[in-house]
Amino acid sequence: MDLKTLNRIDKLRRLKSRGPKTPKWLKPYHMLFMAFVLVFLLGACIKILQYNDN
Repeated sequence: MDLKTLNRIDKLRRLKSRGPKTPKWLKPYHMLFMAFVLVFLLGACIKILQYNDN
């Protein structure tokens, strides 16, 4: 095999070993933002439920 073929095989192997690509919206800072929003929404729901009890 020539060098070009070996390089192509090596590149394909490296791409495969990297695993599935994470979508853009799953990047860490987006996850942090989504977690804060979720906590805020849960807190608001709990406050509304407590307000309705009284």
